[in-house]
Amino acid sequence: MRKPVDYQKKVDSISDMFQLTGKNRLKGDNCPVYVVGKFQQAPIIMFGINPGYSAINNPAEEWEARQSWYHYQQLYSNFFKFFAENKFESAYYTALGYFLAGLLRKEFSKHMMWKLFDTYLANIELIPYHSEGISLPSDLSEPQLQYLKTRYNNSLEFITQYNPKLLIFNGKVWSVLLIKNNLIEGYERVEISSKFNIYFYKLNGIPCVLFDKFFQSHFWGISNNERYSTIPYHIHNHFDDLSAKLSIQ
Repeated sequence: MRKPVDYQKKVDSISDMFQLTGKNRLKGDNCPVYVVGKFQQAPIIMFGINPGYSAINNPAEEWEARQSWYHYQQLYSNFFKFFAENKFESAYYTALGYFLAGLLRKEFSKHMMWKLFDTYLANIELIPYHSEGISLPSDLSEPQLQYLKTRYNNSLEFITQYNPKLLIFNGKVWSVLLIKNNLIEGYERVEISSKFNIYFYKLNGIPCVLFDKFFQSHFWGISNNERYSTIPYHIHNHFDDLSAKLSIQ
């Protein structure tokens, strides 16, 4: 296991590479998080940017994760149950809950959304280190691009071995990395608001959805109604066999 000082230096070097300052700097005193949820069986995989930090939630998470490698694995495999048991509040997961319920064509319920997450969704982080916020450049330097490409390729290779049915890429960094840098082709774009677009394409036959902004944020003119109804409608419209693949009842 990497020594704490060496680990902190590594995390700081990544913050420096992306010129992250203040609350955007990555935290080297928290365990890294690469994937949460039952990724071996979850049909929906969401690719995020990096794990956020909460002064309320993270101390409990850290205490559990640091007990042992076994505890770490159990925590992040059962992460959504951990949130439910601790009655943590999360605007991020509430917004995601509306979307997931709509995608699965189920009624939204804060009480039941943790079960939906645990059954249907796993989350992979592009950068596995916590921060209170993050803002990455729109024009990536060569070192930045190579770091993100390596993380993306490794994550994709890792998760596709488990045959997921839908991949979702959430946030501006994905449109910068994948579209602006021509790492994907053959996509179709749908405008949801003047500031928010969805891109549809396939990777090795797997349906992919890319949100060009962080879709949990209200800044882009996206409401819970769009998350629950409009966006799922467009996804099912583009991938007409998705319902069967997700085993929607």
